[in-house]
Amino acid sequence: MPIRLPPSLDKQRHTLREEVSWARGLSPEERLAVTSMLCRDAMILLAMNPKRERVLALRDPVPESTRRALARLGGR
Repeated sequence: MPIRLPPSLDKQRHTLREEVSWARGLSPEERLAVTSMLCRDAMILLAMNPKRERVLALRDPVPESTRRALARLGGR
């Protein structure tokens, strides 16, 4: 018997574009509110994580292209 995904995960029925379409019309203030809620939820989850300090210590390296762009912006 083949595995069937729940309808909410069926990409033939729901595309990523459709999934995030609600956010397209948000004002900057509304986007800030959503971002704030997501950050708050992330901090709550992080507080419950037994490896909290390890997670907080992780850092992605800054790409060289970003470093160059920041250097250009800093020279203005």
